[in-house]
Amino acid sequence: MSTESSPATGRRHQKQGRSNLSTEETPTSRLASERCCPECESDDLVVQQNETYCEGCGLVVHRDDLDRRRRWNYTESGREPERTGSPTTHRLHDRGLSTDIGYYQDGAGNPLDSNTQRLFSRLRRWDAQSKVPSKRDKSLRDGLSEIARLISVLDLSDSVFDEAVDIYRNAWDANLLKGRSIEAIASGSVFAACRLEQLPRHRSEVADVARVDSDAINNAYTQMNRELELAIPPPLPQDFLPRIASAIGAGNYIEQRARELLLCPAVGRLSNGRPPSGVAAAALYHAQQAETGEKRASQKAIAEAGFTSTLTIRTIWRKLQELEEEGKLCENADTIPTLHTDSNPVKQ
Repeated sequence: MSTESSPATGRRHQKQGRSNLSTEETPTSRLASERCCPECESDDLVVQQNETYCEGCGLVVHRDDLDRRRRWNYTESGREPERTGSPTTHRLHDRGLSTDIGYYQDGAGNPLDSNTQRLFSRLRRWDAQSKVPSKRDKSLRDGLSEIARLISVLDLSDSVFDEAVDIYRNAWDANLLKGRSIEAIASGSVFAACRLEQLPRHRSEVADVARVDSDAINNAYTQMNRELELAIPPPLPQDFLPRIASAIGAGNYIEQRARELLLCPAVGRLSNGRPPSGVAAAALYHAQQAETGEKRASQKAIAEAGFTSTLTIRTIWRKLQELEEEGKLCENADTIPTLHTDSNPVKQ
């Protein structure tokens, strides 16, 4: 028997060799090369990209529906790999890795009948129960949901949201929720996050939208501040100034003059032991008294914007008048120290 191959067989092997060299060998290509065409029983199979076809009759033997190529997104910062699905987030108790079950439509957009909707309703209930296998996990889910509600109602930034979630998770890990209200710890976390981000929010303002009173928020905040060692900086009067000025519609010059007053060393000593929001409100009231061309806000309006009382504003305002008579108030921005967000200004 002759062992020489025919010209057609030699050409076929040459084609297979070229195809194997031109394509990357994958498990799919190796599996396809070992089979023959079910239509013409030819073994002349060609692997190209994500499908395998017969070169003799053109039948597609196998198709890999999964596109394994990496896709790229072109942004301002450069080329970045494309992600599939939403990224994980610590704002959710399961970090966003759970599955959501639809309501009225299937994956193709077709409406579901009543029996299927009732079935999906039971599946959603079972799925929700399976996500929180214990009461401890349920407290984490309910607390993060309460934080999301408070952030939305108070219209706070994403940085405050992330900070509040971190504080609540640390309290949850330290078992501070044991024997305490979930709503109180969540509200205290939001208030502590505002203090850490140096965003002026009064405790009563958080209590107005929370499901607990101000005393419960104060107790939870004090407990977390002591146990977690949050190192919250003391609030400064100048932190409350922009919000109060915006609430009463004060002009830019009045706000700038009030800021100059708050940065004076004499006013800094005056603010010791007094509420910072009251000092900011009194400085703003004192600054607008010197202006005659603009409409002045009443003490009651300024007190409501600063979450203080008219008595506090009058008391501090009289002290400011005494300092002005003694010549201890700064006259312009060149005679005051630079504004800093911390409580220890840098010496110049």
